[in-house]
Amino acid sequence: MNLSRRLFYFTLLSSLTLQLISVEEATFSHSVKTEKKPWTDKDFLNDPSDFQFAIVSDRTGGVREGVFPRAVNKLNELRPEFVITVGDMIKGGAGNRDVDKLMGEWEEFNSFIKGFDMPFFYLPGNHDVGNEVADEIWDELYGVRYYSFVYKNVLFLCLNTQGGPGSKPAILEDEQIQWSLNELRKNQQVRWTIVFMHQPLWLMEEGILIRKNGKKELRITDTGWPILAKELIKRQHTVFAGHVHHYGKYLRNKTSFYTLGTTGGGSKLRGEAFGEFDHATWVTMTDKGPRLANLLVDGIMKDDVTQESHQIFWRSLVFEEYFKKGSELEGKELTLILRNPFEFPVKGRFEWIQSVNKTFDVEPKNSNIFLLPDEKRSLRFKLVGINESKRRGFKSLPKLEVRFKGENNAFELQMLMDIPIEK
Repeated sequence: MNLSRRLFYFTLLSSLTLQLISVEEATFSHSVKTEKKPWTDKDFLNDPSDFQFAIVSDRTGGVREGVFPRAVNKLNELRPEFVITVGDMIKGGAGNRDVDKLMGEWEEFNSFIKGFDMPFFYLPGNHDVGNEVADEIWDELYGVRYYSFVYKNVLFLCLNTQGGPGSKPAILEDEQIQWSLNELRKNQQVRWTIVFMHQPLWLMEEGILIRKNGKKELRITDTGWPILAKELIKRQHTVFAGHVHHYGKYLRNKTSFYTLGTTGGGSKLRGEAFGEFDHATWVTMTDKGPRLANLLVDGIMKDDVTQESHQIFWRSLVFEEYFKKGSELEGKELTLILRNPFEFPVKGRFEWIQSVNKTFDVEPKNSNIFLLPDEKRSLRFKLVGINESKRRGFKSLPKLEVRFKGENNAFELQMLMDIPIEK
């Protein structure tokens, strides 16, 4: 190598080194001059090859209105790069062949999806493609029932576990299996493969315990999954499914398989032990594989979850009267002045909660109220038959339960108020 070429490479290497240093300095700088620093020595988690996406699960199979739109609204605040579903988006069903009704259900669902700030990837469930009519509508709206895509060198394999029109039980038909094998062989150099399906085919192959005529029975289904699983074993992969409305993590061949809970679908919501909760699965893709966190829909709170108007409202909930210790309470009145500080109407309910050994009454025992924006009203309550309680030190006095709800769940409040007596 001649001298001029060596000088060229030396200059290029020096320039790249300086650029890396300048980028690092631009990313993080500080004012601390001492040897000891007031932070730990861990590297920043800013690998540019990492990315985040979210998975939503069954919305139907007993849809609970309002849950899915709330999930859309809240996921936008977390800024995933995209969102994907594991199916069952509309009520649909095997017996529903009414085109107008099915199209209406898709229009409703897609009105929610328009709220996402990022791409949303569809995947069919048994409610979405329950018969040949629903299949045709799917094809008209979304083109294909199974597909793949690669994002940042990760292969996403999106399967249709319904097989043919209204297929039951779930199955991967030969054509889809062959297509899947080809997709895997075409993408052998990806750093990870993530498979999405509606029904958890691996569990159906192993057998699912059901009750039939009062007896336990192991139902085993031939789904075609083992052919695909044999090919997947050769690579790093993760599998996600829905359908069962229960969250669960399974290990197969040292690989993580997941069934997801619900995002508004039918559920008893018995909690973590049962895997019954409304959630979105948050996935951070790293070179060592996906890192998962399950986010409860009601556990994600936007930055305006409590605004100044909320504070004004609940702080104003104070009785106008204040009684000194030892006061005669029989026949006394309590006044509660209310003003709606919001830009939307609110509904309220007031109910006096009595002790078991009730020796008095409050009139009225309960009442409802509706307040328009900036409307002001007052409520009055009368204490009756309360002398006995006074002799017992007021320990059994009632409490006023207050419940308020705003339009479109924009505001919700529940609290207890004591009769205002000097402590």
